[in-house]
Amino acid sequence: MGLFRYTHDCLEAGQGRWPAAGPDRVLPPGQTLRDRPKQIRIFANPVVEFFGRAHPATPVVWFAPVVTGAMWWSIGRLGLRQSLFAFAAGVFLWTLMEYLLHRVVMHGLLRRTETAEQRFRGFMIHGYHHEFPDDPMHLVMPPLVSWPLALAVGLVWRACFGPLVFGAVLAGTVTGYVAYDEIHYYTHHARPRNPVGKWLRQYHMRHHFEHEESRYGISNPLWDLVFGTFRSSRRAPGNGAPKTPSQEQPA
Repeated sequence: MGLFRYTHDCLEAGQGRWPAAGPDRVLPPGQTLRDRPKQIRIFANPVVEFFGRAHPATPVVWFAPVVTGAMWWSIGRLGLRQSLFAFAAGVFLWTLMEYLLHRVVMHGLLRRTETAEQRFRGFMIHGYHHEFPDDPMHLVMPPLVSWPLALAVGLVWRACFGPLVFGAVLAGTVTGYVAYDEIHYYTHHARPRNPVGKWLRQYHMRHHFEHEESRYGISNPLWDLVFGTFRSSRRAPGNGAPKTPSQEQPA
């Protein structure tokens, strides 16, 4: 389709070729991981490319009114105590969704590499982020993706919890999602000094650069502990901290 035509760099990276490093990190002669760009253009159409990117503040700007309105509506019908309980349940549900989406959907698609189409689909869903983890405009979901997903979740929650309760549950779920997006950006682009921030960043960087099939939790490690994918974030003796693409040596 002309409107959603991908760039040459995107098509090549989607198959593990330059400017991607691919699963085996085999690069063209004379090229190193240091030479790779931090981001690439995905769509040839400038309008589609613009709306496919998102500033890290986007989730807060778009969803703060949703959370505020849903809680206001819920408190007026359920009262403060019940609304806060439903809100907490929504946050808890998000933590499970975060884990399952990351492990089952995103990395599940990354493991399907039998055909070029499967490789490219996995790249577009999550592989881009692993190839270009420092791209600040592709760390949070753009509204064209997040809004339809939020609508779908809202319909499911309404069917599950009923018309009176679902608003507060949805507000909690959306708040959990926004917190996840901001924590994800924080782990990639901040240099935290507090112990919690340092731990979260180290934990997520080890998912990227040490072992991609573990440490799926980003905002917290709860479900990694439950499902057996937890790994320590401590440095292995003699190995130092996980290396980012800009720090790695030639493949």
